[in-house]
Amino acid sequence: MIWSLLFAATADIAPVPPPIQVDVAAVLTGRGEVVDGDGITFGDVEVRLQGIAAPEWGGAGGNHPGGRAARDALARLIGGRPVLCELDGTTASSNRPVGICYVDGQDVGEVLVAQGHARDCPRYSQGRYAEVERQAKAQGSDLSRIYDLPGYCRP
Repeated sequence: MIWSLLFAATADIAPVPPPIQVDVAAVLTGRGEVVDGDGITFGDVEVRLQGIAAPEWGGAGGNHPGGRAARDALARLIGGRPVLCELDGTTASSNRPVGICYVDGQDVGEVLVAQGHARDCPRYSQGRYAEVERQAKAQGSDLSRIYDLPGYCRP
């Protein structure tokens, strides 16, 4: 009886995929400064957020629709608090280390995707943020309306 109640209570819950394991080559912590919607600097080191793509705002990338909002959302999320980045040992353009960064235990990339300020970059995220992006779209935060997924994100 208890098993059937438990099964009935959980039958409508979508299965949760196992977490994607990312090898951590190094950890960088400190108070970061926002570069754009997917970049944080720590002194002279700019970390590229792994697995997301956000529209550019400023710098060599120019200004794109949604870019200022993405940059501002990341600035609010960081808000002068300590940031912890788990670097994966790879580098993006301009030799920027790549990593998953956290503020108060929250995955910064996941929050930006959930808010509709960044998109899942499946080539590098391995789908880690795909469901979060789908939910954001369903709730009306569809960044894909103004920001095409960059070619480097396609598997």
